[in-house]
Amino acid sequence: MAATENRLMEVAGHWLPRMEVAGIPSTTAKAVMEAAGTWENWCRAWTAEGERHRAAGEEALSLGRRVTAGEAFARASLFYHFAQFMFFDDIAQKNAAARAKCEAYARALPMLDPPGEILSIPFEGGVIRAALRKPVRGTAPYPLAILIPGSDSTKEEFPALEAHFLKRGLATLSVDGPGQGEGRSLGPLRADIGPALAAVVEHVHGVPGIADGIALVGMAFGGHLALRAAGAVPGLKAVVSINGFHDLAAMWPGFPPVYRDNMTYALGAADMEEAAERARAFTLAGTLPASCPMLVIHGGKDRIFPPGEAERCAAWAGGAELVIYPDGNHVCNNIAWAYRPMAADFAAEKLT
Repeated sequence: MAATENRLMEVAGHWLPRMEVAGIPSTTAKAVMEAAGTWENWCRAWTAEGERHRAAGEEALSLGRRVTAGEAFARASLFYHFAQFMFFDDIAQKNAAARAKCEAYARALPMLDPPGEILSIPFEGGVIRAALRKPVRGTAPYPLAILIPGSDSTKEEFPALEAHFLKRGLATLSVDGPGQGEGRSLGPLRADIGPALAAVVEHVHGVPGIADGIALVGMAFGGHLALRAAGAVPGLKAVVSINGFHDLAAMWPGFPPVYRDNMTYALGAADMEEAAERARAFTLAGTLPASCPMLVIHGGKDRIFPPGEAERCAAWAGGAELVIYPDGNHVCNNIAWAYRPMAADFAAEKLT
């Protein structure tokens, strides 16, 4: 993996707003980074903070305080998530943090408001794991927003995002697709997740309280995956791509070193040269868009996927609604108050 002298600050510079909108106050995130001191200690410092919140959850649960316990376990899961986030120097440490993240979130889900459950969906001899939550507003059966993470994101990062859809009467299903989170058991990221999403939809149709209407909502790399896979999803009524891209390989030379490391890991490549070659498969060129309404959201100051990619996506989709926030960063997490309601409103209006 490529080495950088200031990897800790590079990660913080790109993704501190993401940590904050996920549910970790920037002051807390900065304190954990200060405790780490150097990039080599990143995973250990975040894991230690995760342990602190997990212990708080255990104490609250022992006292019968289920709301407090659920919130603490969900926070612990986030700290474990960011412990392994962009950390490829010690895969054993990364994997241990990822396991702790999944365990903490599985404990949190039944105690969240609204509660949720982990679904295990058969696929290719293995399973796809997804977090299902149903709203307290409205009447069942509920339309469904399927949320697709990015290249080093997972379902455990999404409770705060899910809230926007749940408030509008939509159920949410946050999915670890192949190569994402628990989906690493199915291999690395793949360009076409259509078959995986088709299996997810078939399974969910057997879950009580879920209607046929579905929206796909993809974040960053997941925005690309959602656009490309949409044609394979039965019952699809809307697609939202948030800071996705049209062609991965075309952007490769401009990626910061930390993101190239991410791609090397996520694509299951032995080195960056192989990763660059595998990146060629991730393109919308030569594929057909779905016929349902599409919304493409992007940040004008995205330093990873430039806004020109959003314009290419919208042109490929043929009539997709395009919104570029001039001050938005990667996934517009510095202006989450703008893009998240827009994405949820678009999905709700197409599904209800």
